[in-house]
Amino acid sequence: MSRTKQAFRLLRFRFRAMNTDVEVQLAAGREEAEHAAALVKNWFETQEQRFSRFAADSELNRLNRCTGWMPISAAMDEVLSLAYGYIGQTEGIFQPGISQALRASGYDVSFEQLQQRELHPSGTERRLDIRHSDIKDMLRDEYDYSRPRWIQREGSRMVHKDPGTELDLGGIVKGWAVERIADWLQRTLHIPAGLINAGGDIQAWGTTDHPMWSVQVTDPSQEERNLIGNIQLRKGAVATSGIVRRQWQNTDGNLSHHLIDPRTMKPADTDVLQCTVLGQHASQCEIIAKTVCILGSIEAVGWLNRHYDRHDVLWMTRDGSTYFRGNTDTLAERWPGFDPDHRFSLI
Repeated sequence: MSRTKQAFRLLRFRFRAMNTDVEVQLAAGREEAEHAAALVKNWFETQEQRFSRFAADSELNRLNRCTGWMPISAAMDEVLSLAYGYIGQTEGIFQPGISQALRASGYDVSFEQLQQRELHPSGTERRLDIRHSDIKDMLRDEYDYSRPRWIQREGSRMVHKDPGTELDLGGIVKGWAVERIADWLQRTLHIPAGLINAGGDIQAWGTTDHPMWSVQVTDPSQEERNLIGNIQLRKGAVATSGIVRRQWQNTDGNLSHHLIDPRTMKPADTDVLQCTVLGQHASQCEIIAKTVCILGSIEAVGWLNRHYDRHDVLWMTRDGSTYFRGNTDTLAERWPGFDPDHRFSLI
C-alpha cells in the first residue's frame, strides 16, 4: 500500500468513507482548511451512498435491480462513461460487471464485516444467492467479456443493462472521487497545495513555493509493512492496488481476494502482490495498477507496452522481486530510496 509523509507544514484531516481511510492535507488558513475538509468529507459520503453495493438503496443497487431503462445522476453517468473507456483500454480486464462474481467468492458484505465474520464465526455460513456454476454460464464461447454490459442513451442520462448484469464500480469510483474533489478544491476554492489520499489512491497538487510531496511505498509481503522506497512529486497522482490487504477465507477454506479476473470470474491467479502507478490522474493510475495485478507480470508487460508509455509502474511479486517500467531518466529523482536488498528489475 502507499501512505503519505508530510513534507511541509500543512493542516491534516482524516475520516472514514468508502470502506477506507481518507486523508486530506491542505495548505490554507485554519478556517478555510476546516471548511474545505468538511466539504471533502461530505463529497465522499455522498458518493459512497451513491455507488456502494452494500447500501440497499444506493443508486448503483437501484440500477442493478432495474430491468429496463433507468434515469441516472450526472455522477453515475460520468463514472459509467469513464468505465466504458477503460474497458477498451484494458482489453476487457477492467470490467464493472463482476458484482455476482464478488459475491460468489465470499465478498458479500463490506470488508469490515467480512473481517468480523472471520474473527467471530457464527457456526453456520449464510448461503450465497449465486453459485460459481451460474458464473460459468457467463463464460460460454460467444461471451465477449471485453465489451460493456450496459447502454447509455447519449444526451439523456438513461441507462439500460444486459439482462442478469450486476455492476460493481468499486474498481474505479475511489480514484474518480479523489481526482474530482482535488480538481474542485483547486479550481473553486483556489487552494494552492493539497493532497487527497483515499486508501492509497492519491491526487496531489502544489506550486514551486512548496516542497515536493513524499509518498511512501511499503512491502506487501511483510507483516510489519517495511518501507522500501518513496515517490517524490509536486503535482500528479499515485495509486496502489494489490491482493494482500483485502483477503479472506472462503467457504472452501482457501484464501480469496477482491481482484476478479473477468476471463474466469474468479479472484485473479497472479504472481503480482502489489502494484503502484505514478501519473497525472488518480482514476487512470488506479485502473492501471489493478490491471497489472490481475494480468500478472508476463501479460502485464505486453499490455503496458501496447497502451501506457507515460506512467511509472512498479510492482512486487510473490518471489520478492520488484519490477519497474517507466521513465528511467527520472527514476533516482522521483523514486529515491528504494531498498537495495530488493531484487529490482527495469523493464
